[in-house]
Amino acid sequence: ESMVIVGGGPIGTEMAQAFQRLGTRVSVVDMGDRILPKDPPEMTDILRKKMEQEGVEFHLGVSVDSVEGDDRKVKVSIRAKNGAGKDGADGHEETGSAGDGSGRKVLEADKLLLATGRRVQLDELNLDAAGVSYTREGITVDERCRTSKRHIYAIGDVAGRFQFTHMSEHMAKVATTNALLKVPMKMDNRHVPWVTYTDPEVAHVGANRTDLEQKGTRFEVYRFPYSMIDRAVTDEETDGWIHVYAKKLTGRILGADIVGAHAGELISQYALAMKNGISLRKMADTIYPYPSYAQGARRAADQWYIKNQNLTLVTWIRRLFRYRGQLPDLSDPDRIL
Repeated sequence: ESMVIVGGGPIGTEMAQAFQRLGTRVSVVDMGDRILPKDPPEMTDILRKKMEQEGVEFHLGVSVDSVEGDDRKVKVSIRAKNGAGKDGADGHEETGSAGDGSGRKVLEADKLLLATGRRVQLDELNLDAAGVSYTREGITVDERCRTSKRHIYAIGDVAGRFQFTHMSEHMAKVATTNALLKVPMKMDNRHVPWVTYTDPEVAHVGANRTDLEQKGTRFEVYRFPYSMIDRAVTDEETDGWIHVYAKKLTGRILGADIVGAHAGELISQYALAMKNGISLRKMADTIYPYPSYAQGARRAADQWYIKNQNLTLVTWIRRLFRYRGQLPDLSDPDRIL
């Protein structure tokens, strides 16, 4: 009937929405002030509001003091990190919770799910006897998935780098190519996509906006809303955005974030483009089928042309060919066409 989930990361949010839709009353507890901290807040806020509308309660910015219970009920004692009580994101008390006025609250539920991350299990591998180096994070491997013993390779979660099924598959290809065929092949660490499979989905590949800004990288943000993708309008899936980070002059893609329906499919467009040096200009010049969600990727690429419009050049062309159309208004840097 009810569940408390500790952890607002990908697994916690996926399970919260899934159980809520199956009829369970779900509360999500996390120390952070927002869910999915590795994704942009403007993206995750859309997801959180959707989940709140469906009935999920969020208790963010809190720590778990204690957990107790029996076969019938579990009690999770939480406390706001700043000492003041903090309820769900909509500010009301949750059914089955109690506070004592000190910022402490007890959440009661039938079940508790811990979604606070995973750690590798190395105890049974007897790595010391084999002379294979490892840390708490996992077995140490190089870019070819080779361990400290040249004839031993490690892939997947046990290597401690990326806990993604698709990255395990990629590492398997790298390891077997090096071990069996002796053809040098390295892992691609720069173009690793990830997706949180909620509704809407949240997806990312490449560099994020914060990292680019902190490194002083010069780039532009090319945005396009789901509300202007005709297929999304037809399917009533208009809550979502595509954000692409790219170089202004060349259109070289540095990274992308997407929230919306089929974001996990769309992000592959940018992973492929980045891997093979396909610019936004080339994407914009490619024919995409209509109506499709993928066309949203092309429409986002179109914004590279829009942002590179030069009023002086347009004015010159207008005069040269004696055109009489209205000159574009370039005063708004965030305009989307």
